[in-house]
Amino acid sequence: MSVERIFNIHFGEIALKGKNRRIFEQKLIDNIKSATGSKKIKSVHGRLLLYPENKDSEGIAKALEKTFGIEWFSESFYTGNSLEELSDVIIKGCKNLKESAIKLETKRSDKTYPLTSPEINQKVGLTLEKSGFKVDLKNPQKIIYIEILKDSAVISTDKKRGLGGLPVGSSGRVLSLLSGGIDSPVASWLMMKRGCTVDFLHLHAFPTNEKAMESKIIPLVKKLKEYHPPKIKLFLVPYGAFYEKSFEISPKNELVVFRRFILHIANRLAEKNGYLGFVTGDSIGQVASQTIENLYTTNEAADYPVYRPLIGYDKKEIIDLAERIGTYQISIEKYKDCCSLVAEKHPSTKVKLETARMIEKNIRIEEVVDKAIQNMSVVEF
Repeated sequence: MSVERIFNIHFGEIALKGKNRRIFEQKLIDNIKSATGSKKIKSVHGRLLLYPENKDSEGIAKALEKTFGIEWFSESFYTGNSLEELSDVIIKGCKNLKESAIKLETKRSDKTYPLTSPEINQKVGLTLEKSGFKVDLKNPQKIIYIEILKDSAVISTDKKRGLGGLPVGSSGRVLSLLSGGIDSPVASWLMMKRGCTVDFLHLHAFPTNEKAMESKIIPLVKKLKEYHPPKIKLFLVPYGAFYEKSFEISPKNELVVFRRFILHIANRLAEKNGYLGFVTGDSIGQVASQTIENLYTTNEAADYPVYRPLIGYDKKEIIDLAERIGTYQISIEKYKDCCSLVAEKHPSTKVKLETARMIEKNIRIEEVVDKAIQNMSVVEF
């Protein structure tokens, strides 16, 4: 069997999906093709083999690092599974490891193979030592991984950790309420990790949607798009319709009523676009609008489930995750988001549901929503 350079891709959680596994696996294959531009990917004994086909290996690796559903991956050799072929591939393909102390780790997907994993390690290891490799089982500097398949084998060296989770697009569509701060992009990323297709709704204080498109909201969505192979929609809605009515609202209640206003808009979009829920960056007690009482009053305006993946996170944990995914520096750029415009120094931490409903009745909230949506723009990424 000839030797081929491939990417050896392993998934974790997908392997537990039973009869539905093939659906998740195919979604992962589709996402990898979209992210890497590679067309040839084969499913072989519980792993995916990606053929680079003259594409940039470094670019492929970077794309795989940002693809949900992958447990780990490695640029590898695909060859026959005889001892001679295994030894020959390592001797010729891993010359750069000759100066390092190495160890072999073998796993057999094909349990009918005539040798056990330790026996393969021993026999191949002896051949490598004769060829000048240094084998050290106790203190290796590098590990060479051998996977024995039916009539073939995969040999890997540097394993790279993937993001885990589920492939984007395997868990339904949600609409994220994107503020432009630190929290909501992280919450959106976590929903992507659970396989959700995520679109975004952003209310802004600019005079036009075109001006909003010159703000940091666009690079923020583009950064999240790196983890999201399917197309993304961004709904841009001017804040003006609500602002006109804000003078009729007590300042201490205004923020909660505004957050309910956003959910009323989200309800309309969900009904038209088939979203199965909304995503927010709320964390209990972080700010006045996120007390249990105010979350209860806010939540009642939603006709669909509201998902809050950050609900138990503290601020440091959220910032750490934002830095890891690359949204933090964009999020902390100067920006007047609408929540900061309606927030006063001493907002109520316990706005009663009856109070919020009465305010909405007085300002004719559905008419305000109608006016806001009339001025909405949609941007696709």
